[in-house]
Amino acid sequence: MNIDVNKNAFKIDLPEDVKFVINQIEKNGHSAYAVGGCVRDTLLNKKPQDWDITTSALPTQVKSFFRRTIDTGIEHGTVTVMIDKTGYEVTTYRIDGEYKDGRHPESVEFSVRLSDDLSRRDFTINAMAYNETDGLVDEFGGITDLNNKIIRCVGVAKDRFSEDALRMMRAIRFSAQLGFNIEDSTMKAIYELAPTINKISMERVHVELGKTLVSANPERCLLYSKTGLFKEILPLIDEALTNKHVNKTLKALKHIPDDYDLNLTLRMRYALLFSSLGSESATKTLKDLKMDNVTIKLVASIIEASQNEIAETEPAIREALRRLGSDIFYLSLDYQKALTLAASDLTGITNPVKLSHYENLRKMAKEIIDRGDCFSIKSLDISGNDLLEFGLSGKDIGKTLEYLLDLCIENPRLNEKSTLISMIPRD
Repeated sequence: MNIDVNKNAFKIDLPEDVKFVINQIEKNGHSAYAVGGCVRDTLLNKKPQDWDITTSALPTQVKSFFRRTIDTGIEHGTVTVMIDKTGYEVTTYRIDGEYKDGRHPESVEFSVRLSDDLSRRDFTINAMAYNETDGLVDEFGGITDLNNKIIRCVGVAKDRFSEDALRMMRAIRFSAQLGFNIEDSTMKAIYELAPTINKISMERVHVELGKTLVSANPERCLLYSKTGLFKEILPLIDEALTNKHVNKTLKALKHIPDDYDLNLTLRMRYALLFSSLGSESATKTLKDLKMDNVTIKLVASIIEASQNEIAETEPAIREALRRLGSDIFYLSLDYQKALTLAASDLTGITNPVKLSHYENLRKMAKEIIDRGDCFSIKSLDISGNDLLEFGLSGKDIGKTLEYLLDLCIENPRLNEKSTLISMIPRD
């Protein structure tokens, strides 16, 4: 795609709510524009996730122009305007003060000039604004960089990254999401300022890493290691991205089934990222990243499940389903398949035997599940209450249920209450 650099000829079809917000502000004597990512995405023919608006009006004035507003960040000039159930962030043009913590400005000065606001933004492709009165405002070459598929800082890269160290990760994340290259001076500044990433909270680090991993180019997470960004803050991921298995790991990240949603894609790619280090390293790192317990447990379980070979027999598959549960069973097959395909990518040698094995296990497991075979205690045709009536108690109930399940794993036709009762061991 090549975007026409004639800004005056370009027209963005703004959503009606966005038009309403901008028009309402203009009617009251102030300027307002859609700004940032929504403009960038529209130029790239992508649907924006949200629409941000920047204005010369002060926050108190914005609040007076609309019936329902929320003070989401009023000290920094941001008011959320509610239109029905949708919120639109409206932020006053501003000049940021000194960034002493590498993340937040010490002070904010409001401005009446759009150029002041655009000049404080991170990348040229995020520093464009649009309204129907003035058309596209692109003071820093954002269109040119979109056409050339370049991530470039607004102004001096070291200044932008010194203001907010997270922007270094954002450069890599945008590179992965858009398939763009990072411009040389911008990349050089990342190398130089990489140690300052330790000023950023792990929650924010995870957001950028997560977006990189679920992008169309997850292999670009390698840049987090090459630039030194993860050397101190995430040493185990840094190891995974520098050890001898790294090429296989990066290739495997691409081999995720198309029907995965974003959450599952993220969890599987974290599992693959730690495929050379194991579940303990994954668990420690994900805890450091403040990840939720469901994700931490799932990632570790996928890695651990792949350590045991499963024979192509129904008893072996039922035992695996018993041990893993059906979700982890299937995910572990996808995990191993991804690593097998990655090895083939690197060597040029396919492994049809392994791939056929994973497919056979999947088909056989589906048949077992569809048939209703017993592979868990809860699917036994006998319960702990039944065993209580039979005269068992305490630990003997659990041991007996496990024993009966072992029998049904071998022969699911035994899963009938009277049959199971007849097989209860007697002293």
